[in-house]
Amino acid sequence: MTQPATKETFHNRFPAYIPYSFRIRARLRKIFRQSLTRYSEFQALKKNCPGISPDGPGCFQEPSLIKLTSDDINRCAITLEEDLNRPEVLTARKKLADVKTKMDERNLKYCSAAGTFVKNTYTSYNELKKLWEDTWILAHSDVHKGMKVLDIGGASTPFSFCLADMGCSVRVIDNDWGNCGTVYNGNYVAKQMNWDLETLDWDIGRGLPFENDSFDRVFCVCVIEHLPSVVRQLLMKEIRRVLKPGGIAGLTTDYDHGRKVITTDKGLRFGFKEKFNRDVLEPSGLSLMGNPDLYDFKANENFLGAFFLKKPC
Repeated sequence: MTQPATKETFHNRFPAYIPYSFRIRARLRKIFRQSLTRYSEFQALKKNCPGISPDGPGCFQEPSLIKLTSDDINRCAITLEEDLNRPEVLTARKKLADVKTKMDERNLKYCSAAGTFVKNTYTSYNELKKLWEDTWILAHSDVHKGMKVLDIGGASTPFSFCLADMGCSVRVIDNDWGNCGTVYNGNYVAKQMNWDLETLDWDIGRGLPFENDSFDRVFCVCVIEHLPSVVRQLLMKEIRRVLKPGGIAGLTTDYDHGRKVITTDKGLRFGFKEKFNRDVLEPSGLSLMGNPDLYDFKANENFLGAFFLKKPC
């Protein structure tokens, strides 16, 4: 989806139906919850975790040597265009497109890949990558009507709305990092569409506010790479805790050489195996579902990948 460039203003940052009073609170929240609170957290992190998440030695290949097969569900997006045209992914693409059409007809809003409603964040390239993440996860997680599903960090995304439209009971946790009303919008849209979807304003650094063995599926799309290492490890432990035995977790991650480091690093990629194991696989205690080999390509290029974990029965 390509939208004309639009200068962001206080008004177009939010869907029109979000109350003005909420918009004021969101701006105040940015000052006190993010600017000040995050600064304090960063100081504590530097003190307790010097040398934030070094990548360590990596294992990378030339693109021509990547050995992906059609059965490899844990994969980097090096074959993105091909992946998007697989039959199972085309089915997932149709589900997402149908949800967007239903919402467009009712003038209900879903956020961009950047997690905002600002028009100039809906860039073709970013939306294509997000489409790969969403549809690859949907196509390979065996999710269906009646399941209890948790989406971590997916407030107001087409992905979370699609899960609800499929007939899942969906809980979403997010903290509206963009301060544009994604949590409010998620609940507003769910009410208008009569979906079993609830979006909670929650900081995942506090753990997950759910009982053990609560969900059939847990999804985390394009989130874990933005977390400090210690929070990533906590989140992976929590994902195992809230998954039902036999449950599946579907996650995506990226690595961006140009990412500005504040309290996080530049992300996660399969090539930094030691870091990926330390921050993801080991703390989760879950097993990779499907292929055990995780291929990565040139170290000097950005990365996007998806992987699936399963909790023993």
